[in-house]
Amino acid sequence: MKPSVMIVEDDESLGETLRERLVKEGYKVFWSKTAADSKIVFLEKKPNLVILDLRLPDENGFHVAEFIKKESKDTPFLFLTAQAGAQERLKGFELGAVEFIPKPFHLKELLIRLERVIQISQKPFGKKWRSGSLEIHLDSFAVKSPGGELIPLSKRDCALLELLISEPNHVWSRNEILDQIVGEDAFPTQRTIDNAIVRLREALGESSIRNVRGVGYQWIAPLSPLN
Repeated sequence: MKPSVMIVEDDESLGETLRERLVKEGYKVFWSKTAADSKIVFLEKKPNLVILDLRLPDENGFHVAEFIKKESKDTPFLFLTAQAGAQERLKGFELGAVEFIPKPFHLKELLIRLERVIQISQKPFGKKWRSGSLEIHLDSFAVKSPGGELIPLSKRDCALLELLISEPNHVWSRNEILDQIVGEDAFPTQRTIDNAIVRLREALGESSIRNVRGVGYQWIAPLSPLN
């Protein structure tokens, strides 16, 4: 059974369209039309994911997002908005939004993005890994050498490393990396991603990350969880 989704949208037509389509796709759906009601529904129903309109009649969506993060920091949410400038998008990502979807949008695109968010959020993922003779400690932002030396990683570089090893068979394009790593760890440009890859290779070895020319980067080194 697919996860539950809460829609927070005051537009009757759009809200009903979203509800009908998500139910048809197998999701359990809760629909709130105000910020106040959404908080009650969130606490009662505990949805797995929230689709949140930025403009609501009683409060803006940022206030609802703050409430969600306070009550359940692991519940992913995405914003729907007809207008969102750079500052609003930045604020949303800082609050923990996984996506900003501009209105109008194609329903198929929304469904694809939902599936992607759910796959990532539900995937159990450890914080300590062994790669050859190295140990990767994502929880302490470091790589441990065979001799026991701890090689520190920046929080941003560690976020990139975690993304790469989360799907070793996937070639991550630079645009995908920009989309997936948000908030304070976000990369401002594609060039900063390339620089981070250089630093990770210095810490982990040149053979750890493959550069697929014209496409992106892929984790290729052996990997096993540490107990």
